[in-house]
Amino acid sequence: MSGASGGFDYRGFIPSSKSLMNRCLTVASYADQLQIVGDSGCEDVQKMRAALPALVRGEEVDCGSAGTVFRFLAFRASRIPGRHVLTGTARLLSRPQETLIEILEQLGVRARLDGTRFVVESEGWRDPRGPLVIDRSKSSQFATGVLLNSWLLDFPLELAWKNELDAVSEGYWRMTLKIARDLGMGFEESERGGIRVPARAAVKRGRHWVEIDLSSAFAVAAIASVSGRAVFENFPAEGESLQPDRVFVRVLERMGVGVREGGNRLTVTRAPALRPIEWSLRDCPDLFPVLSVLCSLADGTSKLYGAPHLAYKESNRIAKTAELIERLGRRCETSPEGMVIHGRAGDFGPAFEFDPDQDHRLAFAAEVARAAGGPVRVLHPEVVNKSFPEFWEVAGSRS
Repeated sequence: MSGASGGFDYRGFIPSSKSLMNRCLTVASYADQLQIVGDSGCEDVQKMRAALPALVRGEEVDCGSAGTVFRFLAFRASRIPGRHVLTGTARLLSRPQETLIEILEQLGVRARLDGTRFVVESEGWRDPRGPLVIDRSKSSQFATGVLLNSWLLDFPLELAWKNELDAVSEGYWRMTLKIARDLGMGFEESERGGIRVPARAAVKRGRHWVEIDLSSAFAVAAIASVSGRAVFENFPAEGESLQPDRVFVRVLERMGVGVREGGNRLTVTRAPALRPIEWSLRDCPDLFPVLSVLCSLADGTSKLYGAPHLAYKESNRIAKTAELIERLGRRCETSPEGMVIHGRAGDFGPAFEFDPDQDHRLAFAAEVARAAGGPVRVLHPEVVNKSFPEFWEVAGSRS
């Protein structure tokens, strides 16, 4: 963990996006000829790498605390005839999974929760003889899991939405669509946003490059915003990135942070004074904990909104982030979709220890506060291994 002296000064390469890696690994399980360029040592990606061949061997697989791993693998398992068991933490399996079971039932697959075990019994997917109806009101991962596992079907598959106006994380869903299209799935999209996957859609041969993890980059950029400088290499240009979290560059600019782009490089330098902001996080909810801390350090009132699905993440991120901000000596008001934050520079409350409640992004947020002078010590710092095991080393970068 980083110390208190010296200015922050980072330059380097952030690992590949775990969200993109796990999508690509799922697709690659249907095609040996697909070569993935990029890698990540985070727990979520390593869990996926280990689990995919284990499923084929009929072994029980451990998903840890990873929602994407569990949901993508549940659909992958359901394509393989037989009985499959997925395990995970109690918190993971207590997150909303009813939609997963409902979708599998429409595909003729039996699935049930049994404590910390999820049991799938399948003879392969059955043609639903009509649209497969998916609820996207709590997560886009269910629709993503279906699409990523719709290769080589004997029948065309139509996806339709339940409660279409309540769909969340549209940016992540669009990311999935772009990957599937780039890798050869010639689906059709209706005017209402539904998807029709043709029968026998096959993955095309070739190499697929996986860009850096922009959620992780934002955590590092936020530290630079309050205490120094960060230079990111291989940073995707605007319009080229698949990740909705790339919007953080525009957010930091709006808050008065120094931002310079060019030549696949992003440079972020400390803001003389952070400005408050109003921003919808409907498409990029993972920015919420770190951005909330930045808002608490700005002089004025900020409003972050549009993300009711934050309550269903690794923790209840609205409640836990509010706890962190209040212990830093700031006021905030929570709502079901976000928070109003009354920020100010400096002048923190007494020293305290903060438990991120098994949530890597809460640990990132607490370190941003510490980098700005907040008297916080993070308990269980190992939670960052889920997405960015290099974080504490990077956070300790000093000139």
